[in-house]
Amino acid sequence: MKNVLVISGHPNLKERSLTNKVIVDQLEVQEGVTVRDIKSLYPDFKIDVKAEQAALLKADTIVLQFPFHWYSVPGILKEWIDRVLEYGFAYGSTGDKLKGKNLLISTTIGGPEDAYSSEGYNNYKIDDLLKPLIQTANLCGLKLHEPIVTHGMIYIPGVYGEAEDVKQKAEEHAERLVAALGKL
Repeated sequence: MKNVLVISGHPNLKERSLTNKVIVDQLEVQEGVTVRDIKSLYPDFKIDVKAEQAALLKADTIVLQFPFHWYSVPGILKEWIDRVLEYGFAYGSTGDKLKGKNLLISTTIGGPEDAYSSEGYNNYKIDDLLKPLIQTANLCGLKLHEPIVTHGMIYIPGVYGEAEDVKQKAEEHAERLVAALGKL
């Protein structure tokens, strides 16, 4: 892999993540991969825009790694997108700095896959719910690749799911992501 930048958008990766932590840990040991845990870097949401843009400029491939929250990205990742992908940098008449770079969306979803359909509990397919990120990629001139999505990634001790099952799904998710990155 060559110059892969992973933007980890988990709101508390180190203390409250089971699945995203497994995925990020597997990515961090890959050659050519840099992980930026933006919540750890910016716990006060005061994002250093220039530092983030500098990291993006060095990357050939960008991965947005996050748990799917309320049909979208977590707040810290939304703030990062709003601040870092600014006019004149990521889009606009002179905003071509990301043009041609690869983008992979990698997300973990608590609910089962059948809940995400026009007939399911959530009324929409996951592809429909990812459209704001897809359009952001289009606006920025990024080459969007097939999202890496895994459902059923929820573990609430004594209430829902089994830790080992969820960890196994996270390891499989990470393997699919690493394989996809290897093809770019």
